[in-house]
Amino acid sequence: MDEADTLCHRIAIIDHGRIIALGTPAELKASIPGGYLLRLRFARAVPELLPRLGALPGVREVRPSGNDAADLYADRGGSLIPEVVNLVSAAGVDLVDVHIAEPSLENLFLHHTGRSLRE
Repeated sequence: MDEADTLCHRIAIIDHGRIIALGTPAELKASIPGGYLLRLRFARAVPELLPRLGALPGVREVRPSGNDAADLYADRGGSLIPEVVNLVSAAGVDLVDVHIAEPSLENLFLHHTGRSLRE
């Protein structure tokens, strides 16, 4: 995907033979809600936390990712972490992993399909 982002003027993202997104790399990345993807993993399942995470300033969308994880699409990346940690700690839950990704075509694919390119 990095090569396509660098070399192509127009890209079609295809999943199972269906076009799910079409445009320039910049247009496609701008279509991701908020742009940044924060992948969070907790010590246990916490479905009750998802709406509270979604209410944080700058969070555009929250999706469960398995039983003990969530994907947050947000306007900011690293600066959101203290608020996430405070919310999760106040709920008595351990946050065991955080991964922050800047806007990318792979994030676009994940957003539209719910899975990464490698799955």
